[in-house]
Amino acid sequence: MFRAPAALPHAGAALIFLMALCGPQWAHAGPVCKAPESRRVLQLHPAQGRAPQACDLKGLEQLPAREITTTLPAALGLAGEHRWRGISLRQLVERLGGGEHSQILLTALNDYAIEIPWHDLERYDPILAYSRDGERMGIRDKGPLILIYPFGTHPQLQGQDYINRTIWQVHAVTLR
Repeated sequence: MFRAPAALPHAGAALIFLMALCGPQWAHAGPVCKAPESRRVLQLHPAQGRAPQACDLKGLEQLPAREITTTLPAALGLAGEHRWRGISLRQLVERLGGGEHSQILLTALNDYAIEIPWHDLERYDPILAYSRDGERMGIRDKGPLILIYPFGTHPQLQGQDYINRTIWQVHAVTLR
């Protein structure tokens, strides 16, 4: 007859320990960006009572970046195809400790705010862009941060809901 070794009851604790070591980066509390060295362009408000954080453009540029090349809907006022570079909003939310049950609120400099559903992050992986065609964007150019969806590869994004979610002059991301 087979007998389990005496250490087997501790297997659950070992598994939890290994999961903690191999888990996502956001599982461990820490700043999303390095301490700002220049003007802060993004305020981050994590959920669950964690302290707010701030990022400057240099700090955001040091995070893993993605590019989306797309033509935006005409209603957004930026004609032509452009190459946008920035951080995946999904990765940013995960680094803040958020996930599928989080409410994600983006706020612009003029206090326009929009909630971005988690399923958008899963389906379309929009980016919080900090450059257009290789250049940083000023406030007059809808910058310094704008949420960009991959409009060119997903025709269903042409609706008014997604045009409204393409928020520019983003200065805060809040999780609830």
